[in-house]
Amino acid sequence: MNDRLGFSLTQLRYFVVSAELGNISEAAEKLCASQSTVSSAVMRLERQLGVQLLLRHHARGVTLTPSGRHLLREARALLGQARNLKARGDALAGDTTGRLDVGFFFSIAPFLLPLVHRMLRERHAELQLNPHEAFADRLLGLLQDGRCELAVTYDFLSGDSRFHPLVDLPVYALLADGDPMGRAGAMGLDELAARPLVTLNAPTVLRHFEKMFAGAGVPMPRVMTTASPETMRGLVAAGSGFALMYQRTPNMTTLDGGRVRAVEIAGDLPSLSLGVAMMPDLIMSGRGRAFLDILRSAVAISYAARTPA
Repeated sequence: MNDRLGFSLTQLRYFVVSAELGNISEAAEKLCASQSTVSSAVMRLERQLGVQLLLRHHARGVTLTPSGRHLLREARALLGQARNLKARGDALAGDTTGRLDVGFFFSIAPFLLPLVHRMLRERHAELQLNPHEAFADRLLGLLQDGRCELAVTYDFLSGDSRFHPLVDLPVYALLADGDPMGRAGAMGLDELAARPLVTLNAPTVLRHFEKMFAGAGVPMPRVMTTASPETMRGLVAAGSGFALMYQRTPNMTTLDGGRVRAVEIAGDLPSLSLGVAMMPDLIMSGRGRAFLDILRSAVAISYAARTPA
C-alpha cells in the first residue's frame, strides 16, 4: 500500500472554492492566484484522485459532477480539520497551560524541583509539570523519544542535545563534620585522594571525576558507589570517605543524625554548568518557555546566596 497522497491541501482548497463559486476566474480572484494556476491545480487533483470533479462549461463556469458532489463534503471536512490542526499548533506554540514533561537528573531534583513547583503554582497555575527523575542516559532517551521536551541536567551529561546553561557551579569536597582535614582551609585533590571517593553509581559521573583527577595529575582514589545522594552523605558522615559535589545544601545533618561539612578544593579545577537540555532541532513550546523562565528564577534564588560551609 502506498501511503503517499499525491495531492495537497492547496489543491483541495482550489477545488472547493471553485465548486462553491461555480467559476474558475472568480475562484482565482478570491484565492489571489491566476486562473491558469487554479485550473491546473484542480485538473491535477482530478488525475490524482482518478475521478472528474468539475464539468467545464464554456463561458458559463463550472458545475460539480456526481463524483465531485460526493467528494466536496469530504474535502470541506478535511480542510476544516487542517485549519483546526493549524489553530491547535499555534495554540500549543504559545500556550502556557496543560501538561509539560520535564526530565531531572536525579541528584538535581531535590534541590530545585520543590521551588520550581511552588513558583509554577504562583505564576502559571494551569501549567501541569510532570517531572521524570532519572540517570543521564535515561534522560537523553526521554528527550530522543519525545516523552520529555526538556531535561534539567549538567552540561557534561547532555550528550548531543542542545544545552542552555543557567549557572556555573564549582566543585567542593564533602567531609565528615568531625574530620580534622580541611579545618585550615581549602584542600588539594592530592590530599583527598588518600581516602575512598564516595560517589553515585552512574558511569557518566564516575568518568567525569576520573577526568578531573587525571587533569590535576592526581591518581584516582578508590571508589565506593551508592545509588542515593542521601546515602552518599550518610557514608561520608560516618567516615567512610569523601564526596565531590556541585550542589550545596544548608542542611548538613544526614538522615541518621550524622553531620557533614563542605570544604573548598584548592587548584584551578573546572566548574560545570547546570542548565536545560533539549533536542537540537526542537522548537521550544510556550509551556517549555514558561518553565525555563521559572527554572531560571529558581536557579538564581537557590544558588545566589550559597557559599561554602
